[in-house]
Order: sequence, then structure tokens, then C-alpha cells
Amino acid sequence: MASSTSLQFGLAIAATTFAAAGPFSAVWVRSVVGAALLGLWIRPKAHAISREQRIPVVLYGMALAAMTLFAYLAIANAPLGPVSAIVMLGPLAIAARGNRTPVDLGLVAVAAIGTSILTLSRGTDGPINPLGLLAAFAAAAAFAGYIVVGKKVNTSGSGLSGLAIALVVAAVVQTPLGLLLAKPGLVEGSVLATLILAGVLATAVPFTLEAIALRTLPMATFGLLLAFEPAIAALIGMLVLHNALTALQWLGILLIVMAAAGSLGPREWMRRMGRENSELMNDPKVAALAKVPLFDGLTAAELATIARLVTTRAVDAGEILTHEGDDGDEFFIVESGDISVTAGGRGLRTLGPGDILGEIALLFGGTRTATATASSHTTLFVMEKADFLTLLAEHHDIEDSILATVSERMRYR
Repeated sequence: MASSTSLQFGLAIAATTFAAAGPFSAVWVRSVVGAALLGLWIRPKAHAISREQRIPVVLYGMALAAMTLFAYLAIANAPLGPVSAIVMLGPLAIAARGNRTPVDLGLVAVAAIGTSILTLSRGTDGPINPLGLLAAFAAAAAFAGYIVVGKKVNTSGSGLSGLAIALVVAAVVQTPLGLLLAKPGLVEGSVLATLILAGVLATAVPFTLEAIALRTLPMATFGLLLAFEPAIAALIGMLVLHNALTALQWLGILLIVMAAAGSLGPREWMRRMGRENSELMNDPKVAALAKVPLFDGLTAAELATIARLVTTRAVDAGEILTHEGDDGDEFFIVESGDISVTAGGRGLRTLGPGDILGEIALLFGGTRTATATASSHTTLFVMEKADFLTLLAEHHDIEDSILATVSERMRYR
């Protein structure tokens, strides 16, 4: 929640400089600050990015540049709350493409009604500026493209270095507009200081807080909390930008929040609906997969498809599952027992039933970042990376669902 609040405060504070600096210059400074800070933290190794990985990373950076640019243009012409709600349609569209149950279609309808209300209703100062609405929808489309291209970055093996380099690409792409359309006030010390603060609040702080949250929160819970971001944006817009909203506009935002919560949040209740789903969920493998954050958005039938590729493995106390620095090509789900995880000889955490290990190897490639050792007799469900990639290639609905979930982990707008 602090992450969402920081992100929206960053956007709102940046908007206070639009009259002096202009939205295009403001988003450019924000991108430069974000790229610099995250580059210092991640320390990307550009030479480690292969020729095949470069194109996805560049496209990723361009999608990010378009998303943030259109978002700032929208905020310059429309209230922050409605803009944030409309931008949320990006991940909702990807999730809807992957989940096609009647409940999901109903959530799409709810989001469509909320969007129509925001688009057609009159605000306290009259109708919302059409340019602001058009830019918000463009930002949502760019967000969806950012998610799709992000999959290619995730599977290319460039990892967090790819993300950091993409942020640099975004800053470079925005440089011409940032300089050519800059207003005289951009060079004022107070304006630059405000934009630097906005860059910190909109990139470094959310990145850090979400990294902490994802260590303990299931991905579905993370998605549920994220769904409230448009409401947070509306409140911050009132406080910082004095964006007064009508009751009808609040209703539109609420409907989109409800749709996002249902689509991106926990779905266990949906998996238990109906006799067929209940029978599938009684399978121990399917039930274990349902607890895996990576698979939060999947239906019972989709989990059953994955379960057919999972093997069961028993290990004794002291057996090492992963060595720090080795190549990673397996994904582990703890069914029973305990796993001790260490890095550099320092204990990090202990995994128990329902916890996962090795998902980064599936998503980002690269070497193991930690050593995992069984603390007691442990039973694991194991999936080979080759099987996982084959699954995605053959079942695009599952790929889309996972992609929507992963997007929330890698969201930087």
C-alpha cells in the first residue's frame, strides 16, 4: 500500500511542475532519475546481454517510455484518479485475454461500465478534456504492450539487468521530446528538485517496497492490494492537485477497482465453484499448484494441465537442491518438510509447505542466486524448465494468465 501511495504521490508532485516545465520534460527527468537510481542498485552488466536479448530489452524500454509519457500527458489534462483507473485497463485486458470464464467476462463488463462512466460523465468543472482521456487510453494500451514485451525480456534470460537497461532506453527515447518541448521553468532549482523527488517516489521507493512485499505476500494478495491504486490516486489527486470528483466519477473508479480486485486478486473461490472444479482441486498436485504465486490467476482446469507435467521427488535431510552460482532449470514446490535457503554462507529464510523455489530460473534464466538444502525429509513437486516453456507454447491461455501475474511483479510505469 505504501508502494502504491508513493507512486501516486510521485505522479501528483510531478504534475505540480507541468506549468513551469511541461509534462514531456517532467516525465523525461523522472525517467532519467529512475534509470540512474535503479541502475546504481541493480548494477546491470550490459556486456552480458546477448545480441538476441537486445531487441526485447529495447522494445521493453520503448513500451515503458510510451506508457509513462502518455500517463503524464493524461495527468496534465485530466484528474489523477480517473487517469489511474483507465490505465489499470492495461493489465485487466491481458488478464481477461487469459481468463475466459463467465465470472471473468462479468468482471470485464464491470470494468467497461466503470470506464464508460469516467469517459462520459461530467466532472465538477465539466466534461473531462478529451485529450486527457485519449492519452489515458493510450497509456493503458502501452501498459498492455509493456506486459507482452516484458514476457520476451523475462524469457530471454536478461533478468534484472535487462530491466535496468530498459529504463535507460526509456530515458533516451524521451530525451528529444524532453528537451525540445521544455518550458523555461525546467532549469529552475525548485522545479528540478521537485522532479527529482517525484522520480524517487515513482520509481526507487515503489521498487524497493514491492521487492520487500513480494518476499512474504502471495502474488494474488499483491494483486488485490494493487487493485486499490486508482482509489489511492483519486485521494492523492484531491489532496495534492485539488482534483474534485463527482459521485458518479467515484462510482466509475469503484467499478474498475472491483473488476481489478476480482481479476488480479485471489481466485481460490472461483476454483471451487462447481463439481468439476472441486474434484480437480482435490488432487494434491493441483492443490499445491494453487498455492504457487506464479499460478495465482489460473483456473482449476489450467492447474490440472500443469499438474500433468509435475513429478514428485522425495529428498532426505541434508540433500542440496540448488547450488548458488549453478545454472537453474528446475522449479520446486514444497509439498511437505522444510528447506533452508542460504546465500554467501548467510541464512536467508526457511521454506515450508506451499512455498516455491527456482521460479526466477524459469522466468529470467541465469544462475542460481542461493543454495537450498533440505532441513528434514522433504517431498517436492518438480517441473523442468523445458516442460514449462512447452506448456506456454501449447497453451496460450495459460501463458496469458501467467503473463498478467508476472506483469504485476515487474510493473514500472
